[in-house]
Amino acid sequence: MVTRAPFLKTRYGGYHHRHVPKEDAELTHVGPDTPCGEYMRRFWQPICFSDELHDLPRRVKILGEELVVFRNMSGTVGLLELHCPHRGSSLEFGLIDTRGIRCCYHGWLFGTDGAILETPGEPPESTLKDRLCHGAYPTYEYHGIVFAYMGPPDRPAATIPRL
Repeated sequence: MVTRAPFLKTRYGGYHHRHVPKEDAELTHVGPDTPCGEYMRRFWQPICFSDELHDLPRRVKILGEELVVFRNMSGTVGLLELHCPHRGSSLEFGLIDTRGIRCCYHGWLFGTDGAILETPGEPPESTLKDRLCHGAYPTYEYHGIVFAYMGPPDRPAATIPRL
């Protein structure tokens, strides 16, 4: 690799700075299981503006994760994994319900906390909804911004965002 001169000593010396330094993956990658990603998940992250949440869910990509954010008909904001655990359809096409979001494929209903509330099409004696949950993150609204804590659930962020 070519050594980049930190400062140029001549005018029009852009030729000597044409090489881009190598990426520092430890500082620039924020996906799951990366050092910076795990660090950033310990803080409340801005997800969207409150006024963007109406009658349709919004697909978002935060810290390398594909998620869906929505406001249920009761006014609570939810942030869930994008794909339904039942058949993998995208919840961005889901139907917003009073208690959460309903998958458009088989109609499973997910609460804002990830609880599976209804499993239409399953036998009445099925205990799936009582045993399983869908991936979700806690949210907080402040001054028109929706924040989410994406870190370990057993170590919640100490401070709620204040602007």
